[in-house]
Amino acid sequence: MVSAMKNLYECVVVGGGVAGSTAAYHLINLGYKVALLEKTNGPHHKVCGEFLSFEALGYLKEMGIFLDDDIPVIKYFRLSSPRSKVEFTFPFPGRGMSRYQLDEELLNNARHAGVDVFRSICMRSYHQEEEGLIRIETITDDFYARYLFIATGKHDHSKEHKREGKDNSYVGLKTHIRFKDQGHEFKETTALFSFPGGYGGICPVEDEAMNFCFLIDKKIYKALNGNFDAVLAYLRRSNRQLDAVFHQADFIEPVCAISHIPYGFLRDQSSHRNVYFLGDQRMVIPSFTGDGMAIALSTAKNCAYEFDCRQKDRKVQVEQIQKRLKKQMHWAFIAQGFLKYPWAIEWCMSVPVLSFFLIKTIFQKTRVSKTEDIYHDDQSVFTSDYSRR
Repeated sequence: MVSAMKNLYECVVVGGGVAGSTAAYHLINLGYKVALLEKTNGPHHKVCGEFLSFEALGYLKEMGIFLDDDIPVIKYFRLSSPRSKVEFTFPFPGRGMSRYQLDEELLNNARHAGVDVFRSICMRSYHQEEEGLIRIETITDDFYARYLFIATGKHDHSKEHKREGKDNSYVGLKTHIRFKDQGHEFKETTALFSFPGGYGGICPVEDEAMNFCFLIDKKIYKALNGNFDAVLAYLRRSNRQLDAVFHQADFIEPVCAISHIPYGFLRDQSSHRNVYFLGDQRMVIPSFTGDGMAIALSTAKNCAYEFDCRQKDRKVQVEQIQKRLKKQMHWAFIAQGFLKYPWAIEWCMSVPVLSFFLIKTIFQKTRVSKTEDIYHDDQSVFTSDYSRR
């Protein structure tokens, strides 16, 4: 009998990152029996900008997660070209928190809510079975679910579902640095740096550390033999602002990287045959150009409530969400178009009014707002007030 099967759940979430843990939390609170499968056995670093916007913080608070005082507040945003820079004040302060700590916080939050969390479990494939079940094959055991939620991040979970984006030309790298002078100028600032063939950013995180994450064209990376020291030397030659940063900082974490990033991928629909997609499996927005962490939190929550609405034969506003995601992606690529060409940043900065207008517009157009919550019929307009510092 189906009810006597081992590892049988109504909902199985694959992936214990930001999106997966968030979806599992909301599903369990909606009354479903949920298991979460995470392939790692403990905390680990990921390639990510690690910036939590005002909107992202709101989603965390909804789940009862309030950040400690040691998680830095970020008030300012700086944009640097190879020769110049400009700085603005965020309309609402954000926070900086490493994925090493944030993912564990979210995973533990889901576990405390009642989710059955299984670690060191890696999904190999899944298949539609008889009696409406989905069999999830892993390296150790099989799990069975009536509904499957895929939240495996930027990594493709199977060859048959490989995602293709509009721009796959980058390699992403990330590490943590610490300034020798604790009174450094980036204490409450996240900064973006443009250089020929890529761009990147630094962001304060916990323990007085700074996240340094950047994208570099695969051709340049290959020409530098994939050697991080050679890449670092290239960055220092290409942007004097970055050179000044590295001159006063020490590297404190190993480098992690990701090679295939399907930027611009947007799934046509959030679900297919009882399989739901969320986070980067739903949409891969170009790094540093949109509210990536908030998008992961938002798509996860909305996915859980979309599923619940379908179970209860309630109206689902999927078209509204898809329209807003497309608009976010459009503006994110406009931002990336400037960041990947230093001369475009230089030209923009030469006209302060223009740079102010573009940054404010892109910021507003790539935000995640509560209008994406599919179970709310009311609509509100998010406005922001950027100011030159």
